[in-house]
Amino acid sequence: MAHQNPRQQLLAAHQMKRLRELRERTALSALRRAERAAQEAEQAVCEREAVIRQLQQQRQQLSHRIVGDCAARMGLLSAYASASQEALDDQLERAEYGLIDDEEALLTARRKANEAYQKWLYSVGQSQSAASLVADAGKAVRRDQEVRQEREDPPPHRPVL
Repeated sequence: MAHQNPRQQLLAAHQMKRLRELRERTALSALRRAERAAQEAEQAVCEREAVIRQLQQQRQQLSHRIVGDCAARMGLLSAYASASQEALDDQLERAEYGLIDDEEALLTARRKANEAYQKWLYSVGQSQSAASLVADAGKAVRRDQEVRQEREDPPPHRPVL
């Protein structure tokens, strides 16, 4: 921009400022989407943990029933109790593997949110520097106008009649 006259520099600075503001808004939108995705991933982890707690509680209750209420009839109910316990164990194992996947997804979502935040911060800085450039170019235009006015001959003074 150094080879341009001050007015051209000001126009170019305005255009750069608009572009950088657009990039900033785009980066902010991406940041908000990434933060939403991280919140959703965190919610999925919480829900999966709740399912695991519920399954553990159901398994514990089944164990208590087998030992307590059903002990007298265990010969008749052993197949049912064993199948129920295996089903709960299977569900619990699947939920635990699901939790591992959910936690990995959460870590990925948080990493992406952090990257989006860094990109947004960078775009904010770029936008602010473009705003400073516009201000400096505006000052250069005003200085140029002042210099031109000083070089021009003042209008001739007419006597008052």
